[in-house]
Amino acid sequence: MTARQILELLEFDEKEGEKVVYSSMPHIAKTIKRRYGRTLNMIPPMCANCGFTFNKLRASRCPKCRSERITPARFFVR
Repeated sequence: MTARQILELLEFDEKEGEKVVYSSMPHIAKTIKRRYGRTLNMIPPMCANCGFTFNKLRASRCPKCRSERITPARFFVR
């Protein structure tokens, strides 16, 4: 799920919600590990134009091709 999909599921306001989701991920990962013995994994953001993969949660522009077509980070529990 993307941060936006998580917001929709929780029925949060989208303006400030994505920041809250991203900042809460370390806590969510610990809780999932402790309660369910599972891990929270992330597929990092990627440039839809050239395929560059980012190392951070949020990205706005590709440093390689300068495209703004960025697929958001996706999270899943394994």
